[in-house]
Amino acid sequence: MQRLCIRSFSVCSVLRQKSQPGFVNTFKATIEKAQEKSFNIVRPFGLPKPVLLNHKLSDTYSIRNIFQELFGEKAKERRQKQLDYDLKHSPIFELKSFRNTNGKIFTPPISYFKADKSLYFPDFIAKTLTGDLRSFYEALGEKVSIVRLFSTVAGEKCTDTYFEVDGKKLYSKDYDTFVKEHPKAQIIDVNMPQGWAKGFILNLVAGNIRKTLNFNESRYANYFMLPSHMMSGEIREQLHCDNQTTGYIYLIDTMGRIRWATSGYADATELALMWKVVKGLEKEIGAQ
Repeated sequence: MQRLCIRSFSVCSVLRQKSQPGFVNTFKATIEKAQEKSFNIVRPFGLPKPVLLNHKLSDTYSIRNIFQELFGEKAKERRQKQLDYDLKHSPIFELKSFRNTNGKIFTPPISYFKADKSLYFPDFIAKTLTGDLRSFYEALGEKVSIVRLFSTVAGEKCTDTYFEVDGKKLYSKDYDTFVKEHPKAQIIDVNMPQGWAKGFILNLVAGNIRKTLNFNESRYANYFMLPSHMMSGEIREQLHCDNQTTGYIYLIDTMGRIRWATSGYADATELALMWKVVKGLEKEIGAQ
């Protein structure tokens, strides 16, 4: 009898353990402390293979599997992970992390990653400043892409600092100098506003953005307006861009692979390093 009671208790204990993880993870997400210092990037990161973020289910799944994809156990698990992510990444949490690190969520690697070791940045289809939909991978073309990813004005200002070289502003008024000095490179903007409301407003004021940036029309097709809900919390964590208050720079090759990256404001050392990497990747493309 005694052994029977002990066995019954152990079974209940196992059942309780199985039902705990979702709740425990969610609770942990709500109490996790803000990031206190930058972490170093020492190895390739990103997605193991190219992924189109906003594919249609019918393009990938049979009708038989769509219901399972939307309502099955894996779908529930994804929703739980997104909930945990959203609870952890509250505006207060992200702002504190930004202040603690001065926007420098991570520091860049000392050199660019080898092509065969590098991982991927996702593809997506989104509106550009032309007003048309375009694939991000289509925009990559045959050049080294310096991708600016930001969700806030503060983040955009962070990325601006990587284009202030020798008193010149290569992103804006001295863009012609950039084109002349880096013929095998290009700049791609990914403006990913926080929340659907800001994304909706962004689409309405695309004309004002064009006026503010004072771009040549040839650059409109490389300025993407990506709704934030298209990039899940899980993917943001894989790309290390899960703090939306700061800005990020990714150097991406013609295959969509992340060869180098950084975040926050540029200091003199990082600024010199980034442009050294750009030149190195341009030579790599030229040798192909």
